[in-house]
Amino acid sequence: MLAGLAGLEHTIGIPGTIGGLVLMNGGSQRKGIGENVRRVEVVSCEGRAVVLNREECAFSYRRSALQGTGVVVVRVELECERQDSREIRRLMLDDLRERRRKFPRKVPNCGSVFLSTSEMHASVGPPGKIIERAALKGARIGDAEVSHQHANFIVNHGSASSRDVLALIAHIRQVVNRQIGFNLCCEVRYVSPEGVIMPAHLAGL
Repeated sequence: MLAGLAGLEHTIGIPGTIGGLVLMNGGSQRKGIGENVRRVEVVSCEGRAVVLNREECAFSYRRSALQGTGVVVVRVELECERQDSREIRRLMLDDLRERRRKFPRKVPNCGSVFLSTSEMHASVGPPGKIIERAALKGARIGDAEVSHQHANFIVNHGSASSRDVLALIAHIRQVVNRQIGFNLCCEVRYVSPEGVIMPAHLAGL
């Protein structure tokens, strides 16, 4: 921000590491870090260092070619534009204020549960609104509950297990599919006891 480098404002407040952000093409406001990536250095499962350019990373909405490969991101080269640092700061503070207003930040949760693509927006709307229209705010299994503040968040009221969360995800998908014929897909990932990482809706129970 102080250097006057713009383009990354939308990543403020996202918990995690730069490696995870690149792997998931993370961001907010329908933007992704991939828009600013020039090169990524990774270490393969065999211990080999590989440098990939933006095209080789194949970024798309909350996806990259790095997912599922087992590589570890060790260095990222980003490309930004010069802009007034005061404007950058204003945009970042605006984003933080909006997050505080919209999201259940004071209750344990795993972030946005379901993917929101441009095609989905155009056809049926964003997942939070879809889930809300399905009257699923407050739906609960065990201590896992669809947030009353934002329906695309599942909050933990104390002792929710992964089974509770996965069961609630399955229930939401079933109700939404029955009502509008649309299959919601998860942005949030599940890590199995064997260490296999997958979108949570593919985990089963």
